Amino acid sequence: MSAFAVTGDHGPNLFRLAIEFTILSVAAVIVAALAWFVPPVRAWLTQTLAFGWAPAGLYATAALLVLLHRPLNLFTGWRWWLAGALFVAILIGAAAFIPGESGPLYAYGMSGPWGYALTGSSPGVAILQFAVATALIGLLVIPSSVRWYWAAARYAVVGLWIATVAVARAAAIAGRVVFAAMVAAARGATALINARRQSDSTPKQKAPRKSRQPKPESTQPDVTPSALPTSTSGSGWQLPPLDILAPAEAHQIDQSAIARMSDHIREALSEHGVYVDIEDVKAGPRVIRFGLVPGYVPQKPGREGAAKPRPSRVRVSDITKQQKDLALALKSPYIRIIETPEPGEGLVGLEVPNPSPGKVLMRSIVEGEDFGKIVTKNGLAFALGEDSGGASLVLDLAAMPHLLIAGATGSGKSVCINSLVASLLMTRPPDQLRMIMVDPKRVELTPFNGIPHLVMPVIVEPDEVQPALRGLINEMTRRYKMMEDLGVRNIAGYNSKSPEPMSFLVLIVDELADLMMTGGLEVEQQLVRLAQLGRAAGIHMVLATQRPSVKVVTGLLKANVPARVAFAVASQVDSRVILDSGGAEALMGKGDLLLLNNDFPKARRGQGTLVYDDEMDRLVDFWRDQKGPPLPHIDLTEEPDLDGDDPGGDGSTGEKTFDGNYLDQARDIALRNPRVTSAMLERRLKIRKSVADEIMDDLRAEGLVIG
Repeated sequence: MSAFAVTGDHGPNLFRLAIEFTILSVAAVIVAALAWFVPPVRAWLTQTLAFGWAPAGLYATAALLVLLHRPLNLFTGWRWWLAGALFVAILIGAAAFIPGESGPLYAYGMSGPWGYALTGSSPGVAILQFAVATALIGLLVIPSSVRWYWAAARYAVVGLWIATVAVARAAAIAGRVVFAAMVAAARGATALINARRQSDSTPKQKAPRKSRQPKPESTQPDVTPSALPTSTSGSGWQLPPLDILAPAEAHQIDQSAIARMSDHIREALSEHGVYVDIEDVKAGPRVIRFGLVPGYVPQKPGREGAAKPRPSRVRVSDITKQQKDLALALKSPYIRIIETPEPGEGLVGLEVPNPSPGKVLMRSIVEGEDFGKIVTKNGLAFALGEDSGGASLVLDLAAMPHLLIAGATGSGKSVCINSLVASLLMTRPPDQLRMIMVDPKRVELTPFNGIPHLVMPVIVEPDEVQPALRGLINEMTRRYKMMEDLGVRNIAGYNSKSPEPMSFLVLIVDELADLMMTGGLEVEQQLVRLAQLGRAAGIHMVLATQRPSVKVVTGLLKANVPARVAFAVASQVDSRVILDSGGAEALMGKGDLLLLNNDFPKARRGQGTLVYDDEMDRLVDFWRDQKGPPLPHIDLTEEPDLDGDDPGGDGSTGEKTFDGNYLDQARDIALRNPRVTSAMLERRLKIRKSVADEIMDDLRAEGLVIG
């Protein structure tokens, strides 16, 4: 007899059984070690059957042992083997509804994607499959039970028919009862109405006398303010109609794309153990904002008898750390996570580019309720655009009171300035608003020449800016004296008491960098003084630049201009100069902006208003062609200096544009610091850059400067 036979004349071969058991145990240990210590093997196991490999492996091991020792049993006991396979499938399907802690196990259950697919991805389908598999197991194990199944099916059909008949009869009886109750209620209501008519028939003739006062009908139009007035009372100027602006375009939102993006966000975060719920989704023209609610961290099972740990929520910092993973999952680098919760909402905002972007035309904002409220309150309404949730972004320039706009070339800065000018021209006539425009580039604001709102033609020469700023400061001082004489605090109080009201003055500078480079410290001081004192006098500034550096947007200037609009910039350093925080470097351009003002603690994202060139041409032609009453003269000429002291000015004659006092002071500074520069002299002596350069030349000639 062979030594490898399992059984013999004296019983089973225990030696062979021990060897086989040892081999199987070693194989099981090797598989477990590979699954635990080798990440690719573990990842493959979790992405296929996960823990479902355990019953499948036991079934395969049993089949292998029978094949080695008694292969005929595979054919003679095929019913039992098929029943066992169905039982293993039931176990794998049941494990699919037990969620894991993270990764694929959290999404597909303990049996992995294969087990999840086996159940048909639905509990109803899984229950039906389990019932059919259980019935087949009974038929395979006990073949004689077929007649019992047939009898049970027959009785089930008969019982279902009896139940259906009983439900139909009960529904018919209930319908009769409800119909009778409705008829009785209708008869009672009819009798009650007839009784009231008979009781009120005598005094009813006096009712028309009481209804002669149509107060509700007359006050209803006053409650709902119009979006834009068509004319100004008593001024003789007509405001442009809304037909000048292009009609708003309908924007379709792809809900299926939003649902797919929500699933990608959940899966990308859950793979890293960060569980969130998406409860609020707001779609804007360029950005979709997903409201993320932090979930709970799965707790590890503790010791038996120990107190259950309190569940803890996912930290907001854990969500922000996954920004790059979310960008990879959503296939977009332009995502932004708002760490600060939305006001009044316990949500963490996630802004993602809209796959089907739309345009924000100016008419859609002007016709809105928010724009109309600012106009009716005598404010300077500015249709900035729409935020990431689709709500209108409407600002009041009189309340801001100054605005700084910065962005790289092609980001939408010039279009934003055009929308600001268009908003003012649509709502304010020349007797209520005057403007001063500075455009060193000569192409952005020069098309507005000729409109009656301009105090002077658009300034294009940098040398003409400083006299205009000094004249504007003189106008501000004159207005303060007039308000002092009348005993009021601001322009609103003055206009309510004076028979000759003041008009708002808006200074618009398209390129601040050119002014700061040519005028230096003197321009900065003039702008800061206007920013500090101009609000009460009705003087407001709009400063724009495409070079947001600390030399252009200084700290003193930013401290007095709290409202800022940042478009796409080149680096995070530029973003911090504008907003004091990052974020503008990740904008998409073409009107994508961040708004920072006193109404919100952090920058608010939005899409700027688009104004077409033909709209601006029609608006400018409307005001150029209109002939209204004469406007009050605003003198911005510089007052003459009676003392003849012009520190660094252009009024002195001779070769030198400075006196000896400045040169003596510069010598003292150079003796203390031989490495003095013209910028240092400009700051210390408060003189112009050109004058500082001349003094530096004299100091170099005297040998007082090193380098």
